[in-house]
Amino acid sequence: MKKYKMIDLFAGAGGLSLGFLMTGKFEIVGAAEINPNARLTYEKNIVKNKESFEFIENVIGYNFSELNNRCGGIDVVIGGPPCQGFSNANRQKNHLISMNNGLVKEYFRAIKEIKPKAFIMENVSMLRSDTHRFYESYKDCEEIKELIKKGFDIPFRKDIICVSNQKFENIDFNQIPDLCIDKFQLPCKLKHLLSVLKKNLGNEKRLSKYIEKNSTQILGAIDEVENKANAYDVSVLTRLIVIKDIFKKFKMIQKDGDFKCAEYVEIYKQLLSESDNVEYIVMLQKMLDTLKEIEENKLKGEFFQDEKGNLLYRVNSYAVIDYINAILGGEYSQVGETFNAEWFGVPQERRRYIVLGVRSDVCGERIIELLKEPESLTVVTVGQAIMDLSNYPVCYNKEHSLIKYNKEDELSDYAKKMREDSYGVKNHITTKSTKTALERFEQIKPGMNFHDLPNEMKKSYSKPERTQNTIYLRLNPDKPSGTVVNVRKSMWIHPQNNRAVTVREAARLQSFPDYFVFYGTKDSQYQQVGNAVPPFLAKGIAEQILKYI
Repeated sequence: MKKYKMIDLFAGAGGLSLGFLMTGKFEIVGAAEINPNARLTYEKNIVKNKESFEFIENVIGYNFSELNNRCGGIDVVIGGPPCQGFSNANRQKNHLISMNNGLVKEYFRAIKEIKPKAFIMENVSMLRSDTHRFYESYKDCEEIKELIKKGFDIPFRKDIICVSNQKFENIDFNQIPDLCIDKFQLPCKLKHLLSVLKKNLGNEKRLSKYIEKNSTQILGAIDEVENKANAYDVSVLTRLIVIKDIFKKFKMIQKDGDFKCAEYVEIYKQLLSESDNVEYIVMLQKMLDTLKEIEENKLKGEFFQDEKGNLLYRVNSYAVIDYINAILGGEYSQVGETFNAEWFGVPQERRRYIVLGVRSDVCGERIIELLKEPESLTVVTVGQAIMDLSNYPVCYNKEHSLIKYNKEDELSDYAKKMREDSYGVKNHITTKSTKTALERFEQIKPGMNFHDLPNEMKKSYSKPERTQNTIYLRLNPDKPSGTVVNVRKSMWIHPQNNRAVTVREAARLQSFPDYFVFYGTKDSQYQQVGNAVPPFLAKGIAEQILKYI
């Protein structure tokens, strides 16, 4: 039987690849994934001992034409380029832009070089509208000019980026972009430490813990800057020395072993009184990071100041959808649709936007259609997915060994599918919970979350009303779960037991069979599961592709 050759770009742990392999009609010949833990998981589960497989460490600049020739022609390209970092998402991000902009372009460069029969892009809702945009840069302005010359419509919009809304000593905005920023920019470690310090200044309890845990690191990092005093501007050094003196007082008290509450309160007051220095340094570093990103990404724009003296940057942007339509140049017919994982037997309500493109000479006159929501649907619940594991011992070590199945377990049809080709359970690991977390677990009933706790149990959060509904969520065994994310960070609770959901249980909710083992640190395993495309959903997408190729 003929198998279609395919590559998976931005493969993660391999959920999308696994779904395609489940059809029995695809052969994976290459994949790209930069995260070492996800790569290891992919290699162990998808690649195994396959000799004719190529792992691409970095897609940027990679020669896809040569790979296509070595493989004897690649039929299908799949993958989901990260979609963060576009102009409409920047307001809440730490960075103005990111390499993810370029990764979308690299994905379509792969399509142009390989010319596969079909491609799949997942989780890229940016393709639906002109909301998500690229900033114009000197890197791609000639490419865009050529596409426009060929008749493709790529309209520009003027965007304004706020670089800084406050003034800084010894920095003249009129000197930008020629200003030498090195003498103002602190090492990454110190920037991060002071940024977190600033966030904790308004919460005495959290600040106390932060000082105890990080004072030595902060003092050491400031010492490193002082040792290179000639390399830094005096305005930055002066403020750092004031902050350093406060932390030195804390270390002296701590060394005496008689750390009284009153003495801490005094240090707390001193830090608050010097919060302007902390704020100044943190905001200065953010401005410098923005300037650096503009320079490194070679944005094609101009700096200016508004009537309030804020430093702004004017730059053209253009819609991702316009770029993609132009770069494909009519060679592919494409259609996008939102799929729900529930439709494919996944015990989870997870919506992913999927784009299917089929080469024009392959689809001919056919109109490409994607699956719509079925009229009747058998929903798989959380209970059916994971409750057969409720009495299995959990482990707190990432190297958890296999637990053999109990033959007496009552199994749902879904649990039987999960157990196929496996002798037992691995990755049944979870995180140790604090006393406070356990007390919260006991209070929360199935389907409830952090917001349902009494107010006295929310005090460790500075703004509990802003906490997301997914935090401290106890799963309802009679319903599908919501979108699985990193359930360790969200503190998802088992439907019945007072503990956090394990990696394996999260994987079950994503439709990863038990034989699929995750590798890396505990947090990485949780993150790999949360980032993945549910394999059963991927299998349904693969079956849609087969209709056309």
